[in-house]
Amino acid sequence: MHLEKEEFEEIVYQKLELLPSEFRDRLENIEIFVDDGTGNGPFFGLYEGIPFPHRKNPGYSLVMPDKIILFQKEIERSCRTREQLEKKIERVLFHEIGHYFGMDEDELRRMKL
Repeated sequence: MHLEKEEFEEIVYQKLELLPSEFRDRLENIEIFVDDGTGNGPFFGLYEGIPFPHRKNPGYSLVMPDKIILFQKEIERSCRTREQLEKKIERVLFHEIGHYFGMDEDELRRMKL
């Protein structure tokens, strides 16, 4: 399954809109990127930054935005249909947003994200 980067990004932003507003409204100082390159290994996504729960200290100011990166080629390789692709994008996006909110891998696995 392969999409043009712009179409893939559109799905990402559609899925972001599915996030409940009580979470979506709390996304601050964060950018979401699609990496359409190769060589990302087994990873579908990555969160880089300071998790939201740790931001409320006096030292958190004037910092670069956090990043959520979705690795398009890796996600596409794992899907055969557009429906599978859209579900995988949603799952990876929500998983990385979970890291933003301070959840670790064990917590996210229990939530099936």
